Amino acid sequence: MIAPLLACVGPEQHGVRMHAQDLAAHTPGARTATGSLAELRPVLLGEPSPVHLHFTDRIFGPSPQAAASTVAEIAAVRPVTVTVHDIPQPSDGHAFEARRAAFARVVDVARTVIVCSASERAQLERHVPATSGLPVHVNHLPIDPPEPGPWHRAWQWAGAQPPCPLSLSDGDGTERVPRVAVLGFLYPGKGHESVIEALAGLDTPVEVVALGRASDGHEDLVPALDAAARRHGHSFRTTGFLDDTALARAAQRVTVPVVAPAHVSASGSIGRWISSGRAPIVTPHPFFEELAERAPWALTLTDDLSAALRAALADPRSTWIDPARWNGEDLPSTRVAAARQWALLTGEQIPANRGGDR
Repeated sequence: MIAPLLACVGPEQHGVRMHAQDLAAHTPGARTATGSLAELRPVLLGEPSPVHLHFTDRIFGPSPQAAASTVAEIAAVRPVTVTVHDIPQPSDGHAFEARRAAFARVVDVARTVIVCSASERAQLERHVPATSGLPVHVNHLPIDPPEPGPWHRAWQWAGAQPPCPLSLSDGDGTERVPRVAVLGFLYPGKGHESVIEALAGLDTPVEVVALGRASDGHEDLVPALDAAARRHGHSFRTTGFLDDTALARAAQRVTVPVVAPAHVSASGSIGRWISSGRAPIVTPHPFFEELAERAPWALTLTDDLSAALRAALADPRSTWIDPARWNGEDLPSTRVAAARQWALLTGEQIPANRGGDR
């Protein structure tokens, strides 16, 4: 068969494009194309060979209907396979019906359908009225182990700190109040509001930090969240966009990592925490529950965010992953996920000695 083009579509900082790029980079010899939809449209419509897309409606068009039409247009000229992300769910509100119709159309024109978790597969089958009858394959969202040196040093440093710290040292003598952080783009429902409310009544001042920038159009959330935090005696700030190296470093310098979104499909944010050596506090969701079942050592699942935050602030080391407990069988690496994607698309295996260690 003709090997597919691996298309990595979307804005440069979008998590879906970055995920597609990571898998493509670990697929030796594969043809790839990377860029915005406008940049790649001529390529996607310009040849008859198969193409694999990582799809979410927000990067394929200005509306769910337009995004689905884009994929249908591509499928009219070449075979299309898809990994679908951000599966529609009722918590999408008024956009739910439009999104589920768009995803159904995309699934119906695809030759192969992949998702990043078993919970996503169940969500897709429950909410998306597709008629193709295709099986939906799971290729777990990869999580690579942290860089050993900084991780081991941070783990040892965390274990040397006294309990119940009222401040956190940056390692340069600068004392700061404890920092509770949410990782990723800032937008409504990401979880910052939940964290601030869960800290209400805590006497010790805390800085709530967004490790990332506000999503376009949501810059007004920054002063609103700071005002909400200050009403409870705390503060809020955002770091702005951080590249991979800076993000890993920042993730290792906060006191408590949290993942508490209003709704989620398969979250790349939790993977970033874990790949930095952190065991984040996570609120209930089928995806997180699935991950906790596979790798209970990698996160703390709670239905009482306020109590969990207080416990973690009293014992910050509980938010670190013990290097001795890391188990690659529980969490597939990018190399493993790339090999599975390629096998699902082509039936071929990537040789074990190719593609690097991660």
